[in-house]
Amino acid sequence: MQRALCVFVFVTSLIPTHDALAAPNVWTKLDRAAIIGRRWDVPVGFDPVAKQFLVLGGRSTFADVRKPRSYDVLTLNAKQEWENTLPPGKEWGPKVGACNAPPWKNEIFGFRDTEGNVRPNWTVYGTFSLGQKYDYDPDTKAFYFYAGGSTFKYDPAERAWTDLKPPNHPEKQLGGTLLWSSMVYDRHNKQLLLFGGGNVQSRRGDPGTWTYSPSNNVWSELKLKVQPPQRANSRLAYDPIAKKVVLFGGDRLDELMSDTWIFDVVAQEWSEAEPKKAPAPRGGHALLWLPKARKILLVGGYEYTSTTGYVGNLYKRLPIELWTYDVAESRWDLLARAGAKEGPDAPANFFASAAVDTDDQVLMLGQSGAWLCEVDASKTDNDGTEKHHVKPGTIERREDSHDPSWYERGMPKADPAKVDADLKKLPANEWVVRPTPKKPGMNMDWGSAVFAPEHDMILRFSGGHSAYSGTAPFVYHVKTDRYTLPFVPEYPIEYVYSNDQVRGEWSFKRNPWMTGHTYKSTGYDPNLKAMVFAPHDYTYFFDPIEGAWTRSPERNPYQANFYVVTVCATPKGAVVWANHRQGGTPGLWRLDAASKTWKPLPLKGDMPATGADHHGMAYDSMRDRLLLFSDLGKNRGDVLEYDFKTGMTQWLGAKGKDKALAQSRETAYIPEADAVLIGAHVKDSQNTWPMYDCATNTWMGIKLKGVDPVGKKAFNNSMGLVYDPNRRLVWAVGQYSQVHVLRLDKKAARKLE
Repeated sequence: MQRALCVFVFVTSLIPTHDALAAPNVWTKLDRAAIIGRRWDVPVGFDPVAKQFLVLGGRSTFADVRKPRSYDVLTLNAKQEWENTLPPGKEWGPKVGACNAPPWKNEIFGFRDTEGNVRPNWTVYGTFSLGQKYDYDPDTKAFYFYAGGSTFKYDPAERAWTDLKPPNHPEKQLGGTLLWSSMVYDRHNKQLLLFGGGNVQSRRGDPGTWTYSPSNNVWSELKLKVQPPQRANSRLAYDPIAKKVVLFGGDRLDELMSDTWIFDVVAQEWSEAEPKKAPAPRGGHALLWLPKARKILLVGGYEYTSTTGYVGNLYKRLPIELWTYDVAESRWDLLARAGAKEGPDAPANFFASAAVDTDDQVLMLGQSGAWLCEVDASKTDNDGTEKHHVKPGTIERREDSHDPSWYERGMPKADPAKVDADLKKLPANEWVVRPTPKKPGMNMDWGSAVFAPEHDMILRFSGGHSAYSGTAPFVYHVKTDRYTLPFVPEYPIEYVYSNDQVRGEWSFKRNPWMTGHTYKSTGYDPNLKAMVFAPHDYTYFFDPIEGAWTRSPERNPYQANFYVVTVCATPKGAVVWANHRQGGTPGLWRLDAASKTWKPLPLKGDMPATGADHHGMAYDSMRDRLLLFSDLGKNRGDVLEYDFKTGMTQWLGAKGKDKALAQSRETAYIPEADAVLIGAHVKDSQNTWPMYDCATNTWMGIKLKGVDPVGKKAFNNSMGLVYDPNRRLVWAVGQYSQVHVLRLDKKAARKLE
């Protein structure tokens, strides 16, 4: 399964001479030279020795590299063509156009292709972000990279890649996979500086500030008292005159920033600059040093959208602006601003791929080609600066469903008495949709829901894949028929609406990433009075009163697997059904509220087969036991009992099990009925729900009228089913947060035999 891609398809041309370029600070599209094949997250550089622009790889898919394509490394040659810059002695096709370089063995990052040649594999599947974690070192005359947990370099003169294998590096020390970071070469100290990005296991969720010495092949973390706030997709640029590194703006994952920070490489300290004006908040912009103008250049960037449409883009590119920053004067000036359809059509939510030569000519890659701009920093647009600047420190956030204040804005006062009266009048065995005036607009595929009886709330953390990917759960208040959003959700940039997920743990604010989907990996712990989210290496707890997540102090004793990890509430603590880390055998653990860690339960006997959406678990409060369900394996349709007193399991041989082969992810034990309602339909029935009668060990079917939350299918993967002990009602929450409620009367149930 490949991730949804935002790709570059390059069709570029000869870079014209100065005479052929448009006026200064105006972009010229290049039309003739071609880069064949798709790639994105593309490193672009300038080799001052050869005086040539280079493309230094770029991510692609495993399928695309088997199609006609240009080589990984490309150089703008003397004929002004993109030339395949092959390793010495390799005859892999023509100098220009598609080549026949060997592919890689798999989609795992490494440095050997199928013939054993040393080349970084750019076809990594899953969590991998190059971002701007590379720069040119004029002292060793090589480009240095940090990606996929590897430090490596490219020597343009030798046309050779080298895996440097330093003994330590940020990911190894901190844990996680570093995404969205930036590196720049510090000529004063002859080392590279790294800052920004996230998805590592530090308390801030970012790496802080690091240096890498090419001469010693050593990474070092700088223990600094003051550092800029965490951010993603914010490039660094070095001013060799002032001996300072500049950082502007970036993506905090829940807001875009417009602050300017300076790192003094001599004093080795960060400080926030105080310009009077600044460019608008953004992420993904390029930041380059102009050697002739002796100023920093900002190019492009993206802003947010507030869409909730299915796989709608939550990012859009800004008009391509050129801003200069004078470090000595701490001053931003706008040079030019391209119209909405002018200039490079750089993709949103990635770094702008750009480089500058010794004459202040900037090359930038877009989705439809390459563009060139001759920058003249003396030609400032004072009127444009006044019109388009913001006050430094301005932030941009998403609106509407993404904004917690939206759920209360313009709403009439809630009427709990009317809600209570309506619920008391519910007819038996008929699903009724609540009127809920403002619902989240996001798609919340493939996940469940959790009822918090002490708070009278339904908590939902569902989505992933091509659905909602934020870090904030949604809260439905039963007493008022209203939704709230506890905080502004953070979104993991290129993993939003992808068919992958961030392989990591938490965000800058220590909130858990959404997994590929959540299935039944959310539950409730009555002792903590919190929602439990358990499919990661650590367990996360959401306190609906505090509106905040916390994390377990220890790694979970079971395998992190969002497809099969299943959580169920019991009076003595939540129980998780998962597979052991060692051996992969199934196990049961109960949450210890005092330590927030999982303690193993004794387990003797069989366990049901597991599969996403196909197995579930319920607590039988009358008999203090777990009931486990699955429509997979040799005992499919039967019910397995787990006795807490003995730690033994046994198949109950439920009557009618061959008729009850429904997908059993969603379960709700109903004490007054002494039965478990399964959130699905009996096979070949549109409105009959399977229900396991605990007293008679019999599968029943019950026809439910009204607006059925399962729909016309046998199973609805986006529905969460919960029991409300306060009102003795059953609730179902749908894909787009529609709320259904049911008063169940067991008398209408019939045997499935």
